[in-house]
Amino acid sequence: MKKKIIPIVVLLVLVGGGLAYWLSGHGKRQLKLTGEVEGTVYSHVAEVTGKIVDMKAELGGPVKAGDLIARLDNTDEKYALEQTQSELQKARLTLQDLRNGAKQEDLDKARSDVSIAEANYRSAGASYNQARDNFERLSQLKDTGGLSQSELDNANLQVTVSNEALGMAKNQVDKAKEQLSLLIKGADDETLGIAEENVRETESKIRQMQDTLKKFDITANCDGVVISKNYNMGSVVSAGYNLVDVSADNEKYVVCYVPKEDSMRLSYGQNLSVRFGKAECQAPIRFIDVKSQYTPKDMQTSVMKNKVSVKVKLLLPAGTALIPGNKVEVVLNR
Repeated sequence: MKKKIIPIVVLLVLVGGGLAYWLSGHGKRQLKLTGEVEGTVYSHVAEVTGKIVDMKAELGGPVKAGDLIARLDNTDEKYALEQTQSELQKARLTLQDLRNGAKQEDLDKARSDVSIAEANYRSAGASYNQARDNFERLSQLKDTGGLSQSELDNANLQVTVSNEALGMAKNQVDKAKEQLSLLIKGADDETLGIAEENVRETESKIRQMQDTLKKFDITANCDGVVISKNYNMGSVVSAGYNLVDVSADNEKYVVCYVPKEDSMRLSYGQNLSVRFGKAECQAPIRFIDVKSQYTPKDMQTSVMKNKVSVKVKLLLPAGTALIPGNKVEVVLNR
């Protein structure tokens, strides 16, 4: 009789101990899932066309918001701004002379400005014709395979730049002639009004040119890591083309797939454990897909094989030493 009771007592003790172990929290089952790090990627697109004269971004290198990514050649634009600032100075002097009465020396200077502007226009025209003819010649070489695309792009850029310079030179001729005409007419109300409007338009043009000049410096719009680099020093970049992609430091996520039956216990903002190497962190849930799917093969574990799952995204803490593409382990307590 005693031999039969002893095993039953031992069994009850073991069951009771196991139940206590489970209730104490030490017996929780854990589901370990494969997760992959992905980041929010920001493109850095050129807003103007130009040749890269300074390239700071390095593939895989860190950047801070505001750091210089690349600088495009702005020589012609800076020269054009200086010319327009000179025009503004002349326009203001013309307005002042009209209010005070024009002097002969002012008229002589205005005529000289017209002559200089016309000479600059003829020179710009010759440069444009030369650039256009050179581009047409190189286009023929490209068709026969005797020229690289980058050389043709450089020639086309010279045509664009010289054409813009020609237009600006023509505008300078018109402005110089207009100022001379205003001085000759004298200071009636209509003439003064035209001179004042000329000053305002030139001031507005300068502000616009200054804003455009800022676009020749492409700067990082977030802290992060350069994950793609599409151009190098000396490349010609067209407006609208992406120079580099930066993965933002503070917007890195872990993507994992949770079995459908377990996903019902998840909620937005809930923290899950993320393990990588010997490190571990808590990451809140920021996305739970409303649609279920089969777990992708590269994210499957033995317990997830051929199972229907739900895609979940966890936001990693800022400064976590992980980069897009890293594999991690996500732990879910059942």
